[in-house]
Amino acid sequence: MQLFLLRHGHAEAHAAADNLRPLSAQGELELHKVCQQKCDELRELELILFSPYLRTRQSADILSQYSPAPQRELAALVPNADPRVLIEKLYELSEHHQRIAVVSHQPLLGIVLDELGGFDCGRYRMGTAALAQLSCDPLAAACCQLNWLAHP
Repeated sequence: MQLFLLRHGHAEAHAAADNLRPLSAQGELELHKVCQQKCDELRELELILFSPYLRTRQSADILSQYSPAPQRELAALVPNADPRVLIEKLYELSEHHQRIAVVSHQPLLGIVLDELGGFDCGRYRMGTAALAQLSCDPLAAACCQLNWLAHP
């Protein structure tokens, strides 16, 4: 299985609530830049998951310009969600999908990357619009290989 982890692009600093913060113009540019770098791999996606926050929905919409994959909102992708719940959900989805993208936040994405790759906590930085690709066979803790980590 190929797993793509995408952190949302840079967001505006202020909104009525954190979950309503939209992407900034800079964030949109960052996302297009990283997606263009990896457009060949992104075309093969089968499913795009995103958190219920506005900035991740917008980031998933930009990602979908590079991939025909359907999108699905997933509550388990909010910033401080339990990474074990997300990994279990990805394991379930891997029975039907071999190329999944997850659009979410820090610290969740960094923790999941470290857990799946068997890395020390905090080894890899997931800045805004960072995109990582892992090969997972099986999808389980410390059983995935980090193929690349791209930054805009």
